[in-house]
Amino acid sequence: TRWFLALFFVVVAAFYTSRILILKHRTHETPVFSGRFGTLHWATHSVFRVFRALILVVCLARLGWPELDAYLLPIHDLWHPAVLLTGDALLLAAFATVVAIHFYMGEVWRSGTRAEERTRLITSGPFAVSRNPMMLGVATAQIGFFLALPSLFSLICLILGIWAVTAQVGVEERFLLDRHGRQYADYSLRTPRWLAFRRPLQRSS
Repeated sequence: TRWFLALFFVVVAAFYTSRILILKHRTHETPVFSGRFGTLHWATHSVFRVFRALILVVCLARLGWPELDAYLLPIHDLWHPAVLLTGDALLLAAFATVVAIHFYMGEVWRSGTRAEERTRLITSGPFAVSRNPMMLGVATAQIGFFLALPSLFSLICLILGIWAVTAQVGVEERFLLDRHGRQYADYSLRTPRWLAFRRPLQRSS
């Protein structure tokens, strides 16, 4: 599990870095928009960036410094092979899902929203099952990380990560509703935000 986590997050970092660079080369603009400083949009992206980097550093450091685990304040009742392997499995399943959605979206994929960005509403494929399949995969991966390294550190990452995911979903859905109007409102009525509990949206004032 120690080696798995280190390799996993290196692969994730490499995937997103290459994905961003390739899209930037093809479209001549960055696909990542972090929002204006001080906004909720900016805050969610900042949390993701800080904790992605911190998780990568911690997982790599654990390879040469096993004693680091004690400083992460492990939750010993969960430190069991079955729990750790379940976390690894969730991480793999979530990442495979996210990668598949990336390929499905192609050059349409963006991280964050920008007022002047021209967007095409995708309602087919995985987006016919959930309005936010990518974010669902990210949230699943965060749960997987907590189980693969059960500790106070990973629990804090999980809590802040779930907050960032749900807050960013709210930002992006309001943007899409304002941009696509009735088309997105109808889509939200027939497609759940996650996998259940359909809830119509309201335009921002």
